[in-house]
Amino acid sequence: MQRPKICTRKVSAEVESAALALGYRPLQARIIAGRLGAEYAGCVADLLSGKLAQLSPPDLLPDIDVAVQATIDALRRRLPILLISDYDADGASAHAVLKLAFRDHFLVPEERLHSFIGHRLRDGYGVSEKLTERILAEAPRPALVITADQGSSDQERIARLQAAGFTVIVTDHHGIPEAGPPAGAVACVNPVRRDGQFPDPYVAGVHVAWLYCCAVRQGLQKAGLLPATAPKLGDLLDLVALGTVADCVDLARSPNNRAVIAYGLRLMNGARRRPVWTALAALTRSSAQIDAATLAFRFAPLINARGRLDSAEDSVRLFLSENLPEAESLAAVLLEDNEARKAVQAQMLGAAQRQVQEQLRSDAAALCIFDPAGHAGVQGICAAKIVEATGRPVAFFTPKEDPDLVSASLRSVGAFHIRDALAQIAARHPDAFLAWGGHAGAGGVTLRRSALDAFRGAWAELAAPHFAEEPLGPRIWTDGALPTLPSMEQLQEISELEPFGRQWEAPLFVAEGTISSLRPVGDGRHLKLALRLGGEDFDAIWFFASEDGEHPVQAGQQIRFAYALERNDWRGESRLQLQIRHAEPC
Repeated sequence: MQRPKICTRKVSAEVESAALALGYRPLQARIIAGRLGAEYAGCVADLLSGKLAQLSPPDLLPDIDVAVQATIDALRRRLPILLISDYDADGASAHAVLKLAFRDHFLVPEERLHSFIGHRLRDGYGVSEKLTERILAEAPRPALVITADQGSSDQERIARLQAAGFTVIVTDHHGIPEAGPPAGAVACVNPVRRDGQFPDPYVAGVHVAWLYCCAVRQGLQKAGLLPATAPKLGDLLDLVALGTVADCVDLARSPNNRAVIAYGLRLMNGARRRPVWTALAALTRSSAQIDAATLAFRFAPLINARGRLDSAEDSVRLFLSENLPEAESLAAVLLEDNEARKAVQAQMLGAAQRQVQEQLRSDAAALCIFDPAGHAGVQGICAAKIVEATGRPVAFFTPKEDPDLVSASLRSVGAFHIRDALAQIAARHPDAFLAWGGHAGAGGVTLRRSALDAFRGAWAELAAPHFAEEPLGPRIWTDGALPTLPSMEQLQEISELEPFGRQWEAPLFVAEGTISSLRPVGDGRHLKLALRLGGEDFDAIWFFASEDGEHPVQAGQQIRFAYALERNDWRGESRLQLQIRHAEPC
């Protein structure tokens, strides 16, 4: 793979001035201005407020009034409620939000609530043909169907459900086909609809499901079916926070995302938190306060692992657990799945190396990998790892049960929009595409195996103009050099800008220093270093630095490195530590 290049973010002078005028300190203003373009200079305060009071209201969502009325009608008729969701962490958390809202807030008996979660391998993505067949065979009817994190592109299957006596409400955040929202659904509650007025197109599927439930609560109160004193749904925002972080939606341009994550983290760290958070914190050894990084790198991989390798139903059960022993038992199953996922992932990445190198040599702007023995559930994370290593968009294909079909997960980098690219390729090859969907940073597609070469060519061709102005390759984006030596005070300033995530990445800095000493730790792949900067010594850690026992740097070398500031708590003492992300000899 290519060696990453350490780059410095461009800073918007307009945003930096606006942030300083709002009272942010110079380091904070510089970090903010490296993540927001000049066009956002007038709304820095709103974007960073993180206040629930400023959440965009559900009544701005398209079709929300129709969805609420259809829900109230179904509740009055005591119809069964079918909850359908995606199998990733966003879908599983949305499923839990819907179930808790209807069961605990709207007092629908549990026997009238039916869960249908697509199996990644057996059913495929979305309201698929096989999932539809399962619903038609097993579900009571007439019934109300509510989707979460899917459904916008599934008109054909939704029309079948409608014809069979089901009333379908779609809640989703994925792109809408050119033909428009599914006509078979009585409502399509989706913030990215062109005919909608919702101001924030970056919210996750779980957020849309939560807003729909908030609107239903208000509708039930107006209809006299819930008392005016009925509790609000803020107690579900911990689940919204998990799904939002896990789905890697935009945190820079979405005040809604920042607000629900901040509030959800307070719930997770509170005395009355759900058993799921205690179980996951213990299992992942997250002893400190749960933050957005804990969700992204410790909790979400476990939740996603279940849906990658098997049914996501256990993930939903974990969210719904009402006692710690049950949560611990379910979390342990997810941990086993995650370990199995890591083994499959390592095998698939190893097998993909030859294709990656061949396409890099041909200077392809986007990579298309096909693993004939690959596992569909691990496509996405393999694609993300290759994106990180190559700095290019990646489509990672594996076979489906039907030998004539293949499916892929796609991940992007920079401004290359996955769903827009898929729409253009599908328009060129309409007979080859069986299903596709996604958003800016990620997507999925199922197509005929015979069309794989045509897809590969179109994929690289569409990506090329997006990366024409700068050399392709992996980059580590930093906020430049700190104005002074690293300090705990600077770490505190940075922490005030949390939560961090996609498009609002945690700050990295660049520096040069001399390695006083280093030693392997853990399983030997990690390095513990003592670094001398500006006449002072600093502790540092570099995870996964060594491969095959070879260290990339040596004691005594002067190195240039990209690093994050972090707090290292040990035996009751807190010390500053530098976490190195990349280093090279000067």
